Amino acid sequence: MNCWKAKKSLKGESDSNLYMRWEQDLDLGTAPMLDLFDEYLEMVIQYGFVTIFVAAFPLAPLFALINNVIEIRLDAYKFTAVWRRGPALKAQDIGIWYGILSTITFISVVTNSVIIGYTSDFVPKMVYYFGQGEGSLEGYINSSLSFFDIAHYPADAAPEAPSMTPADGLCRYKGYYEPPGTSEEYEFTREFWVIFTARLAFIIVFEHFVFMVTYIVSAIIPDRPASVRRLQIYERELIKKLRFDATFKPDYERDMTE
Repeated sequence: MNCWKAKKSLKGESDSNLYMRWEQDLDLGTAPMLDLFDEYLEMVIQYGFVTIFVAAFPLAPLFALINNVIEIRLDAYKFTAVWRRGPALKAQDIGIWYGILSTITFISVVTNSVIIGYTSDFVPKMVYYFGQGEGSLEGYINSSLSFFDIAHYPADAAPEAPSMTPADGLCRYKGYYEPPGTSEEYEFTREFWVIFTARLAFIIVFEHFVFMVTYIVSAIIPDRPASVRRLQIYERELIKKLRFDATFKPDYERDMTE
């Protein structure tokens, strides 16, 4: 559209030098009213996907980095060569978006701790390593499997091929359940509740550790660099000087003249 406007402006002109700079700027496109809102929303959605589901897809931050590196250059070209310069607006910070990002950060920490604690074998392995294994994971797989008597299968779910039937009539499946033939068969074992408690403890410790690291990092890294703070102080002092000169200097010069 900008190229079409430029060609239309040059129509009937024999010398392209007559196409002035202000005319070129006038032919640029106008930024949409809610463009900045869309940009913030895009970044917030991307941040949510990267942080909340990073444990499920660890490559998401890499793809987000590649996308943002490319988008930085595209947005720079858009603001400098495609759109007209917009009006300058003052803002103290990013507004409500900071609260939204903070909320997403809190949710992501809780979500990832639950994903790691309940969908992975990290906690059961650690419980076995420091408990039954006595510093080793040998025999962990066997301890994580329970017994099931195939005689307890319903008639329509029993194995069809006799060759698939175990000699002792028992099969193994993942879980912590009491073996058949006991008073509490197929009920949760003591190991199950130990691991369940360990998972809850891991979630609490993990999220508190991440929040502590986040607080330390936010305290160490200032919101405003030292160079920016120095420039702000210089600007305030310059404004004070200009106000002083505008208020008192005319009276002082008049008194000196008299």
